[in-house]
Amino acid sequence: MKRLFSVFALIGLVMTASAQFNLQFHYDLGRHMNPESEANRQLFTVTAEFFKADKLGSTFLFIDMDYRGEGPQNNGAIGAYWEMSRDFTFAKVKNTNSSFSAHFEYDGGLKNTFSFQQSVLVGPAWNWHSNNFNKTFTFQALYKQYFKGAGNDALPSFQTTAVWGINFAKGLCTFTGYADLWYGYIPEFDGNNVQKKGIVINAEPQFWFNVFGKDRQNNKLSLGTEVKINNNFIWRTNNSTRTFFVNPTLAVKYTF
Repeated sequence: MKRLFSVFALIGLVMTASAQFNLQFHYDLGRHMNPESEANRQLFTVTAEFFKADKLGSTFLFIDMDYRGEGPQNNGAIGAYWEMSRDFTFAKVKNTNSSFSAHFEYDGGLKNTFSFQQSVLVGPAWNWHSNNFNKTFTFQALYKQYFKGAGNDALPSFQTTAVWGINFAKGLCTFTGYADLWYGYIPEFDGNNVQKKGIVINAEPQFWFNVFGKDRQNNKLSLGTEVKINNNFIWRTNNSTRTFFVNPTLAVKYTF
């Protein structure tokens, strides 16, 4: 509980910063779509995102807080996961809207019963944007080092990440998201009860319909969806052997 309090304290710090910050509320449909293999999946997720660009590069972090949403003992947060990253721009490509940066990242989190295996990532990133910034794209090729934890040994690995954002229909709609591919522990055990390793795919595209304020450059409220697509990522229930899942959400976002 003390760790969860520190998560909310961090959110409070973010809200005081002079940068872009948004809160998202997601109603997760995964449990209803996959009752045989995701019977214990969370019903709600609250996401806090922070981004700030400066002369040296950019800072980004997000925190996901999951809520079971049923019964008197499951109404509170059951876990939180966060990622924090910093990019330092070291080269701009002449006559283009692209640049190269050094990417540093920390990933971690916890459930009520265990902690996620922590990791740090470092490597190059390529960033691009259109002239009006309505389209953005980033690709990262990273070395990933897992720390010992969650019953597993430390593990050297790799991860590739693509992040995109597109505003269209005169700013009425936004398509954004990311796709990760990495090597690490997967939700399976071998005959000796040792957790297996393999390639993991995790992607979360989002579509938003933007409800504008006085002008279309000052959007605050958005309605939309996030589709969680992954393979070798989710722990299954009821002896399910599935590895690939698609879990959509119904979502509301407010940008401060």
